[in-house]
Amino acid sequence: MIHAQSRFKAAGTNARRFMQGAAIAALLLAPSIAFADGNTDEQMAQMQRKLDEAMAAIQALSGTVTALQSELASQKQHTAKPAANTEMMAELDERVEELEDVVDTIDSRVGSRAVANAFDAKKLDIGGFVDIATTLAIGEDKTEASFNREVFELLIKADLGQSWDLFVAQAFIRNAPLVFSDPDGRRSPFFSNNNSPVVTDTVIAWAQYSKNDMFNVQFGRYITPHGIINIEHFPANLLDPEQPQFLRPFPAQTIFANFTDGVNVHGSKYIGNNKFSYNAYAGTWAGNSTNLNVGGRLAYSFADSGLTFGLNGTYGDRSSTTDASFGVLGADVLFKKGRWTWKNEVYVTDEENAPGKTAFYTMPAYKLNDKWTAFYRFDYLDTGGPGGESIENAAGLTVRPVPNVHLRGIYRWHHDTADAGIPAADTHVFQLSTTFNF
Repeated sequence: MIHAQSRFKAAGTNARRFMQGAAIAALLLAPSIAFADGNTDEQMAQMQRKLDEAMAAIQALSGTVTALQSELASQKQHTAKPAANTEMMAELDERVEELEDVVDTIDSRVGSRAVANAFDAKKLDIGGFVDIATTLAIGEDKTEASFNREVFELLIKADLGQSWDLFVAQAFIRNAPLVFSDPDGRRSPFFSNNNSPVVTDTVIAWAQYSKNDMFNVQFGRYITPHGIINIEHFPANLLDPEQPQFLRPFPAQTIFANFTDGVNVHGSKYIGNNKFSYNAYAGTWAGNSTNLNVGGRLAYSFADSGLTFGLNGTYGDRSSTTDASFGVLGADVLFKKGRWTWKNEVYVTDEENAPGKTAFYTMPAYKLNDKWTAFYRFDYLDTGGPGGESIENAAGLTVRPVPNVHLRGIYRWHHDTADAGIPAADTHVFQLSTTFNF
């Protein structure tokens, strides 16, 4: 059939060429006929012969084209698909349609995200972020600057089967924390060297059984469910990656531990448009793996007003070597409506063999447009010890040029108050930070 098609194509090309030649000949003959002498029989006869030759050539080519068309039709008929092939093609067409439906379903579920395959999990989501900071610190005695933070965190969530899932956050950290070299630890800032191997830490690793929205059991290493900012946790979500003072140093247990290893039972329920949620946990923290901490949180959100009220409490032991039991009571209020977000948290502790601690902050933020946000935070901490009272004012402007990129410029004024013969000191910190999440 291919051969016949080639012959048909060649014949068609030749036919067009002869027809074009005949038309040109007719055009060339027309003036001669128009101006010929009517009395010259010889000239007229010559013209008639040329015209007859052209018409004969056209008729011959027309016959050739007709013959080739018949031959091509015959070839198609002889090579028609047998019944079995027809059935096979119909089945393949049906399978292709089924695959197209599957592709449409997956696309509607994941949108433009890449799909990763898992060994055994029913579904696997992979993401992460890179957080980078450049900091200038102006102290009472000297000024220091550094590219002081580079953090890469890989986030993996797996659907293990009906009602079971798993979440892991693995961090790779190169950090040069801002510390002070003077005896009082408040006048001479410097960034500690980070020439050691990159620190790696399994920040979060939990498995979870979910009965329904109201009852979920999470066990492993999880974010301690207190307050607002500690629960938000991930830098991409935070306007200021430097968390309030009561959550520093990270991870530690200034008021309560940033993370807990144990069991966390949590759930939520809508009551009309409003939402009730709870957490109840028991576990240990990395600084004291032998003594149990227990705690919980209750929260209620009013949808119409944009207000969420939370109550927090925990009890445990800060040390495995000395008597250092403690209790924490806390409250938080979140207002989120329109362009405004306003976070507030307050905590007090009762320590067995140490002074009680007090911490609170208030942090309003205003969204200037879809990309730009301005914020301010007043942050107070009193650890109860000598020189333990400090106040921090932070103001910043952040922008998200695209949803997965968060750029920040932040000014922080840290004031250590005079106490127990220790003079007051101020540190002014300017920081540029970026978080890229995927």
